[in-house]
Amino acid sequence: MEIRLYQPQDRAAVREVCLATAYDYDGDGAVLDPRLFTDLMTRAWTDFGAGPLWVAEREGRVQGYLAGCFDLRRFARLQTWRVVPRAVAGAITRGLLFRPALWRLLAGLPRFLAASRRGPRLDRYPADFHVNLLPPVRGNEVGSQLAELFLKEASERGLPGVHVTVYEENEAGRRFFEHLGFRPLGCQPAFRPPPADGHMEWKLVYGREI
Repeated sequence: MEIRLYQPQDRAAVREVCLATAYDYDGDGAVLDPRLFTDLMTRAWTDFGAGPLWVAEREGRVQGYLAGCFDLRRFARLQTWRVVPRAVAGAITRGLLFRPALWRLLAGLPRFLAASRRGPRLDRYPADFHVNLLPPVRGNEVGSQLAELFLKEASERGLPGVHVTVYEENEAGRRFFEHLGFRPLGCQPAFRPPPADGHMEWKLVYGREI
């Protein structure tokens, strides 16, 4: 297994890993629009250099990656002006407006925004990252190695701490971050189409001082 910095030729593979690991995606429509999802989750890094991006490669195939951010304001600007408009426009041309899940998402937007305001303060944890690994390489310390690379660079930059989010039902993800020394800070609502019964899904927010 080789861990290295992202190269432009890795773009398609990173997008494939992103989609393959999305909510245990299996092509059944659980993701509102697969291309929109991968655009929103990866293009700020692959196309605009939002922060460090490392890939884990085995036998010439990218098996996972870590995308991190040290400047959340810059990331927000990239998403708002460079990523989201084009991604949403493309999804609309693919029929996004005719998908019931979109209207469930929009109907729950006021409740989502209200719940978001009650989330934990992250002043002491200004950096963040997410790790996505394909099943064959999980549990082999690859995720830990990627995370430690990010934490080391964050420390060298003088940042006080790092936060991550994980879906409440993702017990394996929670154990992974707890093993790395992250502790729960609170929760925030998940911005994804709610189940048909309309109940709100949650992410747990973890932080680690460095």
